[in-house]
Amino acid sequence: MNGSFRSRRRKPEPEPIPLDGSATITSLRACPDDPARVSIRVNRQRVGRILIETKAHHQLEVGSVWDEALDTALRVELDRGNAYRAAIRILTKRAKSSGELQRKLREYHYEPDAIDWCVERLTELRVLNDEEYARMVVRSQLSRKPAGRRLLSGKLREKGIDSHLIERILDEMLEDRDTIADARKLAQQAARTISDRHDREVRKRRITARLARRGFDFDVIKRVVGELDLG
Repeated sequence: MNGSFRSRRRKPEPEPIPLDGSATITSLRACPDDPARVSIRVNRQRVGRILIETKAHHQLEVGSVWDEALDTALRVELDRGNAYRAAIRILTKRAKSSGELQRKLREYHYEPDAIDWCVERLTELRVLNDEEYARMVVRSQLSRKPAGRRLLSGKLREKGIDSHLIERILDEMLEDRDTIADARKLAQQAARTISDRHDREVRKRRITARLARRGFDFDVIKRVVGELDLG
C-alpha cells in the first residue's frame, strides 16, 4: 500500500453536555459575520448563537452554569440559529425551493419549529422565492429541448413547488409557446437519430416514446408523428 495513503476517519460524536449543573459556559464570542449575535461554547463544545439581548437578559458570562433550565430557555433560539446557518450554507451551494430546503433540513434532523421558522424568515428576506425558482426550472428545461406541460409539471412537483403555483407559472410561461411546433421539432430530431434500418412501425414507436418522455400529450404526439415521412 502506498505509504502516502491515509484513511479518513470520522470524527467521534461529542459527548452530550450534562444538564445537572456541572457544565459551564467556556466561551462567549462576538460573531464577525453577525454583529447582533454571540457564539456560545459550553465545556468547550459549540452549542450555537444567541442574540446579544438574550445574553444580557440571562446575564450570561464565561463561567456561568449551563443547566437544564438555561438550556430549555435558550433551546428554541439556538435551534433556529443553527438551522438558519445550515440553510444559508445549503442555499449558497445551489438555489432551492422552500420544499427542497425543508426536506434537506429534515435530513439533518433539525427541529420542525426551527425549519418552519427558517423557511418563513428566508422567504420574508426573499432569499427563498418559489415563484422565481419555478420560472428558472422551466426556462432551464425548455432551453435544453422542447418539453410538454406534463414533464414540466412533474419537474416542479419534484422540487416541492405548490401545485397551485405550478399551474399558474405554466399557464403564463407556456401561453405563447406553440406546443405542436415544439413537439414537431422534437419528433423531427428523433427521426434523424433513429436508424432507417428499422421498419416504419418500430421508428414510430421510438419517436412516440421519446415525445412521451418529454411530457407531450398523446393527442399531440399522435398528430406530429402522423405527419412524419418515415418511408
